[in-house]
Amino acid sequence: MATEKDQIVCHVCGFKNDPKSERCVSCGAKLEELSGAYSAEEELRKKSQQEGFDIKWAAIAFVIHLALQATVLVALPMAIDAYDPQGFSALMVSIAVWLFGGIIVGWLSPGKTFLEPAAGALVAVVPTVWYLVQNTPAAPEHLGGGFQLTMPAYVIGGLLGGMVSLFGAFLGEKLQDLTRGRAPKKR
Repeated sequence: MATEKDQIVCHVCGFKNDPKSERCVSCGAKLEELSGAYSAEEELRKKSQQEGFDIKWAAIAFVIHLALQATVLVALPMAIDAYDPQGFSALMVSIAVWLFGGIIVGWLSPGKTFLEPAAGALVAVVPTVWYLVQNTPAAPEHLGGGFQLTMPAYVIGGLLGGMVSLFGAFLGEKLQDLTRGRAPKKR
């Protein structure tokens, strides 16, 4: 009789089976002893995945994104008269800001941090949108009124910013591998 230590627990139903059994007596699933070793391919895949979420790097990403957006939305209009932080050109500048912020955090952070820059960007959207809503001047009525984005447009822009920041974090991780002497992973 096999001791409880020698029994194989079914990974499907949890039934304890004799170690000589090929299939679970309870559910019929194929029984295999689980090993802690990964194949080379599995180890490579595991290295490319993020294992946790670090709130510290999400907060750092928030500060970086907010500082970059403040530069683009507040400082640039003061320095360049023709720059208007609304419309298509401003959207393109914002996309570059979200991308650059993601690259910075992905490059600076230790380990794999893909989600933190995106989370920081999504939180930074709130004060950014608040500033835009509060400080977008309305043109006089005789000039056709001011250009005002709708709230769904701001939400879509914020989600786009989070996605672009996620892509930036991926690029930052690749940059981190190159600058710290690690060879890029081949797929």
